[in-house]
Amino acid sequence: MRPREDARADPVPATPTGRALAALGITEPGGPSRLHHLRAAVLLDRSPDAVEEVREIAARAHADKDDDLLGRAHHMLAQYAWQKDDYPSTIEHADLARAACERSGDRVGAARAAQSRANVLRITSDRRATAALTEALVLARSAQDAVTEATLWLDLALVAQKSGDTVTYAARIEEAERCLRPSLVAAGHAARNLGEVKEQLRDVPAARDHYGRAVRLYQDADAPASVTATALLWWGRTERVQGDAERSRELLEAAVRKATSGGGDLVAEAESRRELALADTLAGNLREAMDGYRRARSALNRTRGVNPLTLGNIEFELGELLGVLSDAEHSRTHYQEAFRWYEAADEPRGLHNSARELADLAMDDAEPAAARILLTRSVGPLGRQSADPMNRLRLLTSLGRLLSLEAPAAPDPEAHRRRAGRVLAAALEGFERLGQLRNQALVLLTALRGGIGVGGYPPMEAGAEAIRRYARAHDRLGEIDGQFALAQAWLEAGDEQRALACGRGALLAVEEVRATSPDAVTRAGFLHGARSAALPLLVLAVSGDPAFAERWLESARDWAVTGALRTGAADLSPAFRRLHAALRRHEEERPAATAPAEERAAWHTAHRRLHQDLFFAFTQSLPTTEQRSAAGTNVGAPGTGDEQGGRRPLRGAYSLYVEPFTRRDGVVEVVSVCRHPDGTLEAAHGPLSADATALLATFRDDEDVEEDSGGGTGREGRVLARAAAGWSGLADRLLPARLRSALDAASTTEPIRLFVLPANELWNVPYAALPLRAGAGQLLDKAVITLTPSTRVLPTRRERRGPEHAREGDRSIVGLFSPDAPMGADELRRLREFTRVRCVATHAELASALADESADLLYCAAHGEAGHRPGQDILTEAGALNDWSVLELAVPATVVLGCCGSGRVWHQQGSEPSGLALGFMLAGARQVVAPLKKVHGSACAALLPDLAQRVLDGQAPAAALRDLQRRARDSAVVPRLRDEWHLFHCVGVVG
Repeated sequence: MRPREDARADPVPATPTGRALAALGITEPGGPSRLHHLRAAVLLDRSPDAVEEVREIAARAHADKDDDLLGRAHHMLAQYAWQKDDYPSTIEHADLARAACERSGDRVGAARAAQSRANVLRITSDRRATAALTEALVLARSAQDAVTEATLWLDLALVAQKSGDTVTYAARIEEAERCLRPSLVAAGHAARNLGEVKEQLRDVPAARDHYGRAVRLYQDADAPASVTATALLWWGRTERVQGDAERSRELLEAAVRKATSGGGDLVAEAESRRELALADTLAGNLREAMDGYRRARSALNRTRGVNPLTLGNIEFELGELLGVLSDAEHSRTHYQEAFRWYEAADEPRGLHNSARELADLAMDDAEPAAARILLTRSVGPLGRQSADPMNRLRLLTSLGRLLSLEAPAAPDPEAHRRRAGRVLAAALEGFERLGQLRNQALVLLTALRGGIGVGGYPPMEAGAEAIRRYARAHDRLGEIDGQFALAQAWLEAGDEQRALACGRGALLAVEEVRATSPDAVTRAGFLHGARSAALPLLVLAVSGDPAFAERWLESARDWAVTGALRTGAADLSPAFRRLHAALRRHEEERPAATAPAEERAAWHTAHRRLHQDLFFAFTQSLPTTEQRSAAGTNVGAPGTGDEQGGRRPLRGAYSLYVEPFTRRDGVVEVVSVCRHPDGTLEAAHGPLSADATALLATFRDDEDVEEDSGGGTGREGRVLARAAAGWSGLADRLLPARLRSALDAASTTEPIRLFVLPANELWNVPYAALPLRAGAGQLLDKAVITLTPSTRVLPTRRERRGPEHAREGDRSIVGLFSPDAPMGADELRRLREFTRVRCVATHAELASALADESADLLYCAAHGEAGHRPGQDILTEAGALNDWSVLELAVPATVVLGCCGSGRVWHQQGSEPSGLALGFMLAGARQVVAPLKKVHGSACAALLPDLAQRVLDGQAPAAALRDLQRRARDSAVVPRLRDEWHLFHCVGVVG
């Protein structure tokens, strides 16, 4: 029979101290020398057996002449006697402990033993107490025992308090605090580092608590600002992860203040500003995020050193931010720069993340070979990281996407897809274990786009489940992306009804987000990109769901709202001014960071409501005088639209919506939808030919017109001659079949009215020059063309606040004439032949001249004076007249701009169309005539004064421009104008 084995102790130490020592490979000797294990039993439990064991240890130490152990044992017995109010025993053991510690050289033990004796003298009011405490204080200071020194100062303070000496009492308390500060700072460091460990283990609530405790300890210790700033930064980061965005912002702003106070810590400032920028990105405040990253970079630049890790983080997050704005090329540049900085910092996590993001961009461009190289590059750094399941699961997601892209070209496509499905299933399972809803939805969406089943879901069901999980994660942008992706998948599968249903839901969600987002301008970049990718749905909607198609077309009018918000300029309406003033007052009433949470939450709720009210005040209509008047008094009047918000068909007019988008393979496609006078819609959709794409690029890139001193054609004329195929291809895509038939049936004497609502670079196409069918001429021969930012119907007559004109001779022009304009003097002379002209040269003079609203037309002659942003500003003697400063002007109904490119409309990623012509419309103009590219001064001088005269005589600006353009095209009187007539266009409102 086997003998019973002795019970073995648990090999894992039971106490935290024991576990920490074991981790270091330190094993303390067993037996009675393990005095510290008896401390709790003696001093807390007051166990008689434990006390007796300590006495035995003291006796053995005395016999063995082990003064170190003897001193510690007697000090413990002195503490026990103090707790029992046995003062004689306390003094006895304290004296024995001090003597043993002095013999062993334990200065800390000697000081603490002296403190025990002195406290007995203090508590018994012995006259020797002060001397004994002072002696112990000297011993503690020489031993550099700050804790004992601090408690002795407190004991001395109690002596002073008892004697009524408040001044000495306060001074000794301050000394005690000074001694304790290093200990508090050390405790803060420990709490901060423990929080960092918890954060790495993804125990974010515990990390948040530790960071909060570290901040409080630092504040109590009056620690250096940079130390507190770092803890505030990390605390704010965990609050953001926990979902408390407002508390996170308060902490991060406090971190910036701490980092910039006193001497300042530029690295801490940069990190804090970076975290604030990241918080702004997640909140949708993307302009503020860009500014935050810029400030973070500036702080790092002032350090006069290199901080590659922080620079890498900034570049990486800028790449993510530009990805939200659908700006892939700039996003790629930032990721590449981030990879370079992470290499310098030898940061494996950053190297992995930046390489993986670059791989995803390569997959967006349908370049699986480049993506595989980049994913392979990301694997090495991943192996050097500490265990981080998130990055491994994200890598699996990217790998599954790559496999699905490679499947069509693989020897066995189905086997490749099955492998992709297994990889994505592993990623989905991992994200489900971690509770990561957004990442789960991303995996499901990847499976949908690859036509792969995952997690028991067929591809289409995976897409629907992705939308549901985005919704549960409160990620509206992800939900919209999922709806458009599912719509595209149903479209490719041939189920048009389901495709339209998904597209309808996505568009409604787009409109809702645009109306409620804290930064609708920049967030619209993602929304516009997602919507453009689904443009083929619009073609289906025209025939299958006209109401949905109308709603889609109406969403294009939001440029006025986001354009005004982008510039920061206010609409001139009283309603907006009231709301804007209320919002400013409310911002000044923001509660302090120390205010109760309920008060801060109520303020933020009210602030969001004011933002929404302000936004909806814009969205009702374009911010022009006519629209405000129509909304109040002219609803139902002829030409103003009906109770449906101005969407009734135009009498005798056609409206054409055109929008391009670029496929992943680089091919440009165009969708065009025409609304006919009877209210019916027709649509066309298809790719542009290579010649048409090249022609479009010449107008998108704003290439200059070559100077030509002779009578030959300029560069644009040669382009027209060389690119007949390009013009025909462009016309084929922009003009649907029924509209072409209507143009064929029209005559040059009775042209149709055509309102073109362009998107993106199609704003800058010279529509007048589009060729019609063989022998039918060009578009301006059969149509009066107006480019418009909205298809809503507006009143046909401008209402004035100023005095009415009594006689026809009272008609007047306000003219902005640059003294250096090549042909300005000639234009001024011609204008004065038929009307009064008030000349101005500066913005202030212009504002004064227009203030009473008596001018009938504004004429700007600044040829050769385009500012640094052609199409967005004009240089004057006092500076630039730009697309936001014009909003402060009371402009007349018609504006004529004789400045190169002043009619150009810009469309940048993440923003809406903008430009000087649209700026004048936001300020109240109904029609703006201007060149869309650089033209010669002689061309403007030959065309624009005649146009101004026709407008003052009562002809509509678009019709007057058409007549003059046809005359210039067919005449050899002014060679420059004959070559450049098509570069002028009219931008106006529908009416």
